[in-house]
Amino acid sequence: MCASKIVDVKVFELHEPPVSEKGSKPLRDRGWLWAPEQATPMDKFGEGDRAFRRPGGNIWVKAIADDGTFGLGRTDSGHVTSILIKECLAPLIIGQEVGAIDLCNDRMWRGTLSFGNEGLTARAVAGVDLALWDLWGKMLDQPVYRLAGGPQRTEMEVYVTGNDVDWHCQLGFQKFKLARPFGPIDGQAGIDGTVELMAKCRELIGPDADLMLDCWMTFDVDFSVRLCEALRPYRMRWMEEMLMPHDFSGHRALRQRLPWQTLATGEHWSTRWPGIRAIEERLVDLIQADLLWIGGFTEAKKLAHVADAAGIPMCLHTGANDLFGQHWTAAMPNTPLIEFFQGSPPGIPFDITGMASPYASARQAYRMPPGTPAPVEGKVGLPPGPGFGLAIAEEWLKPLD
Repeated sequence: MCASKIVDVKVFELHEPPVSEKGSKPLRDRGWLWAPEQATPMDKFGEGDRAFRRPGGNIWVKAIADDGTFGLGRTDSGHVTSILIKECLAPLIIGQEVGAIDLCNDRMWRGTLSFGNEGLTARAVAGVDLALWDLWGKMLDQPVYRLAGGPQRTEMEVYVTGNDVDWHCQLGFQKFKLARPFGPIDGQAGIDGTVELMAKCRELIGPDADLMLDCWMTFDVDFSVRLCEALRPYRMRWMEEMLMPHDFSGHRALRQRLPWQTLATGEHWSTRWPGIRAIEERLVDLIQADLLWIGGFTEAKKLAHVADAAGIPMCLHTGANDLFGQHWTAAMPNTPLIEFFQGSPPGIPFDITGMASPYASARQAYRMPPGTPAPVEGKVGLPPGPGFGLAIAEEWLKPLD
């Protein structure tokens, strides 16, 4: 029997059904994401420049087999990535065998070396790579986690990210990560304000719950060390992404000056190579790759096996917010936790949130494609299939010119 071949790769925008109802009423007018107190690397230039401007917008990728079966992937970096996919990546994939994912992956990385395969290129590769996995699963009528070697577990523990901690407690979470309100520009007052926030949170969640802080590339070494020392009474499970992702000398300094502190980072690394370097130098205790930013399911899988051999766990950035991350976490051997990023307002039930929710407020959920199971009591079960189990109607996909 002849193997199926990939005959086309196309890019689309997702046009969900229109909002028809107001839905549930939020607990308060503004959730944590709309609070002005979030430090960013742009603080260097003053508070007016805190916002980041990205080439945003979700782009969906369709990989089509010769029998008409198609798989879907996604990238979140807008039309810039669509050009890379159409002009550079698709010609490298068309004609290859369905399921030859490592070969296709290698062709995409080698085919983009001349103009750089980090950054936006990695995000474009991710969209195609995810579509190839979805296609393979559909062709074999199997969930992706099984094709990738799983399931390693039947239930995944979830930690929640966001500062609406009262809402998270109501939902039954036991693991909490907050966003940093201050950075080096705030000096000692910023350290004191962060300590006050974490003290209040620890009192609310109790002595046994896990507590973490997302620093989002905002700190320098000195501020990081001072803050970690000040937060030591609150038993932080980890401190996350305190430095800019390329600052390996800074990460070495943190490892030397904070030998007792669990250090996590990795969501802004592109390709597996920065992570491999950090593993080889023992700079981090937890790697938090993002499937859409590192280069896809395959690239993160390769990094996971290197990390596992070194005894280092991985936890995907916002992995519980989409089916791609849920399948990946179910399949990998060293994934004790998965992150759920609360983007919708507090009070909106998670089971109605997502990109295609009929409720306007519920569509503010971060990255949740149709069909994504939401966490219940801090856990999520095995995701659906075949493929990634995406519940996206084909008529919602509008081709990009």
